[in-house]
Amino acid sequence: MATQPTKMNIIKQVLTGHKNGLSVRKMADMYSISPTTVQRYLKMASEDPLGIDALLRLEDPELNHRFNGGNPAYCDRRFEDFKTRIAYFEQELKKPNMTTYLLWEEYRREVPDGYGLTQFRYHLKQNTVAVKPSTVLKAFHQPAGKMYIDFAGNRLSYVDMETGEIVYVETFAAVLPCSGYTFITCIPSQGIEHFLGAVDAAIRFFGGAPRVLVPDNLRSAVKVFDKWSPTLTDGLNDLATHYGCCTLPARVRKPKDKALVEDAVHKSYMRIYAPLRNRVFHSMQELNDAVAGLLEQYNSRRMQGCDYSRVERFLAVEKPELLPLPAQRYQMKRHALLTVAPNSFIQLGRERHHYSVPSRLIGNKVEAIFTDTQVRIFHSGACVATHMRSFKHGGYTWVKEHLPSQSQAYYEYSPQYFIDKGARYGAVVEHVLRELFSATDRPAEVYYRSAQGILALARDTEPEVFLLACQIAIQYGKCNYPFISNLVKSRCQGYLALQKKEDGVRQAAIPLHANIRGSQAYK
Repeated sequence: MATQPTKMNIIKQVLTGHKNGLSVRKMADMYSISPTTVQRYLKMASEDPLGIDALLRLEDPELNHRFNGGNPAYCDRRFEDFKTRIAYFEQELKKPNMTTYLLWEEYRREVPDGYGLTQFRYHLKQNTVAVKPSTVLKAFHQPAGKMYIDFAGNRLSYVDMETGEIVYVETFAAVLPCSGYTFITCIPSQGIEHFLGAVDAAIRFFGGAPRVLVPDNLRSAVKVFDKWSPTLTDGLNDLATHYGCCTLPARVRKPKDKALVEDAVHKSYMRIYAPLRNRVFHSMQELNDAVAGLLEQYNSRRMQGCDYSRVERFLAVEKPELLPLPAQRYQMKRHALLTVAPNSFIQLGRERHHYSVPSRLIGNKVEAIFTDTQVRIFHSGACVATHMRSFKHGGYTWVKEHLPSQSQAYYEYSPQYFIDKGARYGAVVEHVLRELFSATDRPAEVYYRSAQGILALARDTEPEVFLLACQIAIQYGKCNYPFISNLVKSRCQGYLALQKKEDGVRQAAIPLHANIRGSQAYK
């Protein structure tokens, strides 16, 4: 511990006592200082060109500078160690988001009996740029009145384990201004789905909703920018309605409207970005777990000039005033205006999944409102269909009653249905249809039209010709509609001609022997 300097009034008393003829030991006893110290002060005064009388007229700071060299800390052994670290401190302060406070914390972990924060900053002052003082008065906020929302300009990242690619993420921040209680999380992008998910997560983190949401003018929040009446996105309006609050975007290029969240973002650089600067993460979850741990420390830290932390003030003042959360969590709703196709379906979402609509609305415009779990379809203000959301690409979800009668029959089709129909025309036709559906490389639905065509030929063709065509198809292993249809159209003439030619060849190939009569008989 460094020796504390003697107060200037004591030194002045020593000088006055010397003028009055008091002894060194007497003055040492009177002022509780050592005789050696008294002698040192008298020696310094005698050597000072001002003289004792002039020294007594000096103000305390001036006298302190002449007797103690301005600051006794430079005589402290801690300063010798501190000097060896100055180059490192200067280098670290050049890094983004680094602060003297964070440097001090790291310094004290290495040197537990080192300088306190004030002395640490004092010795670094010569290497830092003075901050221009603010003239903005502190704003007063109603508890649970507003929640400010913004994104950090700088981005964090993680390394994809499969590809080795560095994946940059967006840092979302929300703050309740009355208490300063802050929520920070990382999300993949500023797209509306991720943005609304982060706002929902912030409200759940706070355990209630504020009266007003104050987002920045990003695309996911504001659809049409206007100085006096901006148009909000449907998603943000839906979220605000769900939680019983309203939304008031900050004015464009007016950072004072959201100074607290700007400050929260700035502090996130110091409290979160800087401590994570040398860490490597391999997933979004791992990154957010680290952010959550540092965020808890930040909210639990005593605020400057206050005897309480953000979380303590939040629990005492703000949490009781938040709007209660609804029973169900918010799900983002999307809206789409679509035309019902002739097959009584609409196509929805990136996955292009199909959902049925009552057949009476074929050709009409309907509005689909869908979330991650449900699809509701409206016409003329009435809900005409409700389906569970499916993400099967190109798939179909339907209610049987929605479909036209012919469509209903189609969706009752199965391979056995066609095989049973074919059996009415004989075992040969049944065998053809079994062969048609025996392929396993494609779904059975692919062959429904071909089966329908074969049964249509059975109805419209002479039985002898059709059955012969089916026998030929079985013989050549081509049990499909195009092959059988071509045979029927030609009345199997090509096959019959080929058979006749083959019969002639077989007759010509019969070997001659003694039992054959005529001119070709053996001599």
